[in-house]
Formats: sequence, C-alpha cells, structure tokens
Amino acid sequence: MIGVFRYINPFFLLTFLGSIIVGYRYLNSTGITDPTIIYQTLFGGKPLHAILLQSLFVMMLTLLQYTLIDYIVYYIDNSEHLSVRYGNKAKWLKAFLKGALIITAAFVILFYLIGLLFYIVSSDFKVAQTINMNTVGVIARVYLFCIIAVFAQIYLLMKFTKSSAFMIMGGISILLAMTNHYQDSAFYILPRSSSPIITLLDVLVSIVLAIVLVALIQRRSLKKELSSHEN
Repeated sequence: MIGVFRYINPFFLLTFLGSIIVGYRYLNSTGITDPTIIYQTLFGGKPLHAILLQSLFVMMLTLLQYTLIDYIVYYIDNSEHLSVRYGNKAKWLKAFLKGALIITAAFVILFYLIGLLFYIVSSDFKVAQTINMNTVGVIARVYLFCIIAVFAQIYLLMKFTKSSAFMIMGGISILLAMTNHYQDSAFYILPRSSSPIITLLDVLVSIVLAIVLVALIQRRSLKKELSSHEN
C-alpha cells in the first residue's frame, strides 16, 4: 500500500507546500479565516467570482494531476509487464485504481492538515480548529470530486497522448472554474454547501460519474489488450 508513493516526484512536496501557502494566504487576505471554508473554496465548493480565485482552483486541479502523473504513466506504459506480475489484466487494473485512490486520499487529507497547521501557526496558536462532522463532510466531498478528476485523467491518458490529455484536463478545469458560480444547478460535482437533500443528490451523481469513468477505463483497457493481441 505504501509502495504506491514511491512513484511520486520528490519535487512535488515543495510545489504542494507552496500551493497551500499561496491559496491560504490569499483567502486570508480577503477576510476568510475559517480553514475549512478556505479548503472548500480552493476546490470550487464556494462561488469563484474573482479571476484569481478561479486561477487558484485551476492550480489545485493541475497540482492533483502533477501528483499522480508519474504513477499513472508508469502503470499505463508498463501495463503488459505488470499484468503478468499481477496474474491478469483485471488484477492489474484493480491494483492500479486502488493505488490511485490511496494517493488521492493522501493528497486531500494532507492538503487540509497542512492548511490547518498553517492557519494555527499564522494565528499565533491562539485558536485551534477542531475537526467536526462538517469538516469531515467537506473533506469527503473534496475527495469524491478529486477521484472523478483522477479517473478522468487516467482515462484520457489511456486514450490520448500525454500532452493531449493534459490540454483536455486543463480545458475542463477552466470550464469548471468559469461555471462555478452556477451553484443552483441540479447536477453539481464540486463540493458545494447546500441542503441535505441536494448534498445527497450531488454525492449520488458524483458516485455514478465515478462508476461510469471506471467502466470506461476498464473498457479502454480491454480494447487495448485486444488490439495488442491482434497485432
């Protein structure tokens, strides 16, 4: 389980810390002091009316892609060899997606915890934020959204070249940032705050979308395997 982290670029940590500091400092400067709200805002859960806020959201998704790119590319480029190691293609895909889930969970949780630590230090240790059910709910919603983004990244990298996949994901990030203020829409995958019924609907839609992406990844993997056998 821990072995999946060896595929992460060591330079990632500096970029990761820098992104957290930039995001939290900017939102603090706008008057937002609650670390949970800052965290939710950075991942698009609050309306992003300012261009800089939209840019920070795009930066978050780019950072997520950067975090997993080496891991994903390794599994895709060595799929035949790894399939033999795991025994078959199905076990390879299961291990592949499981590792992606673990890395994404670490990304989401560490992002919040480091942001919380930065908040405590910047407030001279006068206030300590407790992790309540609302915080757990926000983290879970952010994780679900990030999983959708990661599964989309995997599918695009299996179907297109690395540069094309990066451009498509960049376009999706910008589109989400630009349409983020339409938070009254019925179907919404970003971690917005809403009524319990709307939140449940959002979660169900996100889960269905994640399942669809897994099915597309599985289909693409099978198609690639059949193509290699034909060749």
